[in-house]
Amino acid sequence: MEAIIHNLKLSWFSIKRAPLPYALTLLILSLGLGTFFSNATLYYWMNRDPIPEKSQTLFMARINSLPGDCTDCLEPSRVMSYMDMQKMSGSGITSAEAAMFSSDAYAKTLENQQATPAKVALRITQRDFFALFNVPFLYGEAWPDNKARMEVVISKNTAVKFFGRIDVVGQDMLLDDQLFKVIGVLDDWSMLPRLYDVNGRRSAEPTEDIYMPLETAYDLAIQSNTQNSFTDVDWDGNIATYPHMARTNFANMLQFWVQLDGPEKIQQYQQFLKNMVADEKAAGRHPRPEGNRLDNILDVQKAMRATNDQLDAFALVASLFLLVCVVNASHLSLNRYMANQYEFSLRRALGASRWQLQGQILADVFVSSALAFVAALLFARLGLWTINALLPGTRALASWDWQMLAVMAVFVSLVSYLVTLYPALKTSFSPLNQQLKQ
Repeated sequence: MEAIIHNLKLSWFSIKRAPLPYALTLLILSLGLGTFFSNATLYYWMNRDPIPEKSQTLFMARINSLPGDCTDCLEPSRVMSYMDMQKMSGSGITSAEAAMFSSDAYAKTLENQQATPAKVALRITQRDFFALFNVPFLYGEAWPDNKARMEVVISKNTAVKFFGRIDVVGQDMLLDDQLFKVIGVLDDWSMLPRLYDVNGRRSAEPTEDIYMPLETAYDLAIQSNTQNSFTDVDWDGNIATYPHMARTNFANMLQFWVQLDGPEKIQQYQQFLKNMVADEKAAGRHPRPEGNRLDNILDVQKAMRATNDQLDAFALVASLFLLVCVVNASHLSLNRYMANQYEFSLRRALGASRWQLQGQILADVFVSSALAFVAALLFARLGLWTINALLPGTRALASWDWQMLAVMAVFVSLVSYLVTLYPALKTSFSPLNQQLKQ
């Protein structure tokens, strides 16, 4: 222990003797690491498995059922109609299934009817949504079935925002002047990336504020705010006729997710879709070629062409920039060690072994790593702020957890060691007589 403390003191004296060269080395290294960390943070959140315990069993199902002959159109639409969703439901094969789309509304409570309504994000869905994606409840529960009902589930933050407390089950609130009863409050929950809805490349957005039954949304003529497709629909635009039109025509805005527990269930559901399409074709519907798809949740961004190429490009540039910074920092470190070569040579002449000198260098690495880690985090935070300003959709990704910070600390230590590796080898293993002559 005394040797470690002695080596740390020597490292500190070395820094104090030549602070400017050391500061320049530290600045270059920290700048490269900070730039790399800011981009690595976004890349990590956008490419992680958000639900590893179930990711291999969750699939977004699609069929190529749009009207109109199109012999080359093998790719199904990103969204489907209500009537297609109904045909794909109730197979008895899935463990859970839910159709959904996103929307928004303006909300307020009965106690504050004079207040200005606040905009909230809606998830229009069915009861199995919460089971599909392991959404935790703090109070209450989901709807008992998929029937229309004027009941909503809200997030914990929404409860605090509108009611000032979290146990609000049984309370009423207004959504676009429609009265709803709160039947459930979710616990803190986030899914990054938000792979259950990647339309419009919105997978980096926070989870929704309020969850409403699908049938209720159709009755109230609520539409998706990400993607709507009215194909071969003769509609007069009258909101009163919307519920019937949207349920019986190709008013496409739904995504349909299923849980299939194991390869056998996947094969059975694929056969179910194939048989369903065959029946549709026999009835004179489904004119396009069969294009059934089951996209796993980890592949859905690629399948929906919703990957963020900008983040990939930033990550590549940040990696190259870090490499340049490491090379330059290593060069400056070599100059600093060569300036102190006489001291290393004198210690070797007095009997210090090469491995004892390596202990001194490891102490330098430890000090450098600690300082570089703090500075790199500051540069990384600045980099995240800049990227969020350029790409507002990434703001939900600008956070670190303890696991990420631990990996960053290890990475800084490794890079700091690589920066000093060549100077250390050159200083410690050069012929002693040559060093003393110099």
